[in-house]
Amino acid sequence: MTALAIWFGIASGAGKVEWVNSGFEVVSDSEVDVRFDIFRDSSRAVECVIEAQDESHFVVGRTTTVVAPSDASPSRQIAPVQTAGPAVTGYVERCEYVASTP
Repeated sequence: MTALAIWFGIASGAGKVEWVNSGFEVVSDSEVDVRFDIFRDSSRAVECVIEAQDESHFVVGRTTTVVAPSDASPSRQIAPVQTAGPAVTGYVERCEYVASTP
């Protein structure tokens, strides 16, 4: 039973992009740099949506960044987010593989 549970756990995570929000820096009232680590199939490009929020938890900035294939996984990324007002946090909202074109 333990082996079956482990197999299901590994199979459910296979082929997915995982990420860890590892910090942010408020650069100015109109920009936040978001740091994150991506765990993925390093031969595939990944698209991530990054958001910044103000003190009321309203989204004041959003950007999409594409991380090209690389030789390493995990890989550390830093994405700048332009904001419409002062932000107090920044984070990765989601990441997924870029669809390949035929």
